[in-house]
Amino acid sequence: MEKRINVRRYNFLKVDIEYYFLFILTLILSIIGLIMISSSSTSIGERYFNDPYWFIRRQIIWWVISFIFFIITSRINYHHYRKLSNYIMLISIALLALVFIPGFGIVINGYRRWLNFWFFSIQPSEFVKIALLIMFCDNLDRRYKDNKLIKNIIFPSFLALCVVAVLIFLEPDLGTVVVIGLIIFIVLYAGGVSFKHFFGLGFIGLTVTLAYLFSEDYQRQRLFAFISRIIGLLNGKGEIGEVNFQISQSLIALGSGNLTGLGLGNSIQKYSYLPEAHTDFIFAIIGEELGLVGTILVVILFVLFMVFGIRVCMKAKDYFGRVMAVGLTSIIIIPALINISVVIGLLPITGLTLPFISSGGSSLLVSMITAGMLLNISRQNSLPQKNPELSE
Repeated sequence: MEKRINVRRYNFLKVDIEYYFLFILTLILSIIGLIMISSSSTSIGERYFNDPYWFIRRQIIWWVISFIFFIITSRINYHHYRKLSNYIMLISIALLALVFIPGFGIVINGYRRWLNFWFFSIQPSEFVKIALLIMFCDNLDRRYKDNKLIKNIIFPSFLALCVVAVLIFLEPDLGTVVVIGLIIFIVLYAGGVSFKHFFGLGFIGLTVTLAYLFSEDYQRQRLFAFISRIIGLLNGKGEIGEVNFQISQSLIALGSGNLTGLGLGNSIQKYSYLPEAHTDFIFAIIGEELGLVGTILVVILFVLFMVFGIRVCMKAKDYFGRVMAVGLTSIIIIPALINISVVIGLLPITGLTLPFISSGGSSLLVSMITAGMLLNISRQNSLPQKNPELSE
């Protein structure tokens, strides 16, 4: 008994420094999110619900739930997910399919992306990122690592990816498909997949994505609006057309903040000038209210999260842990990079939220679960056992 107590005490006190930094970074980013949602959502809450605090109350509830899952997943040995990878994937695909069944799926602004569970709603495409990641990492470890054949990637992982991509395309949600594709290919690269297999799968994914991009009117409009805006800026004509209105207002918000911002709660753009100010474009409100200092701080926090996530990957004791750590870090960093690039006008509008910070229960929950799983890999790295799968 005494020996067991000593081992547990050692595990608690001797976790790697990455564990503490990732824990603190997750808390800071999520608390910044609560603060900025409380500021940016008052106008839309008053307009739609006659309650300026409707969104922040909802987000606080989701934060509490997400924090509980954050702690739980940080304690679950990440090797246990391998035994359930196929079941997790099947459940995720079933939830994606339920979105299209009347009575279960919710249509908002023409998009069918949410499931209605009476008192709350979830976005299945957020959770499928983790499900696909677990399945790919398990498949790479069991089937491809020691026998590098293309069929060992295609069956069943790539087939599951295709099914998921089709369902998300139908919602429609190109941005999420792009994020999932980038995450998977980063995992494949980190997993040592041969270049010919990597290039072949990448070419197929890129071809399908481009075909879908030009098949949907709203996607073509976003792309052409982005191109026309860039051409207009190069010609000194500024923003062109109504389709660039959201980006224009975002840049106005960022420019209005100058160095130190207008002050917390003093945003002007949140009063119906900037659409989705509390979700997709919350980074612009950070720039308006907290200035360049605030935006740089947020960027630094995400960069630090990436750095310590990579450090966890490099210290992982097994192949499965390495590719999982890379994938989990990518689930946070890739959407953050794309969201910030959209807000500052470097990419077309994608509809992606900013992890930890944007309003949205599903996004916050998945971000916290992802961070918790990454913490567990870091925790397992610090354990003295030679076989990590035997650790608790």
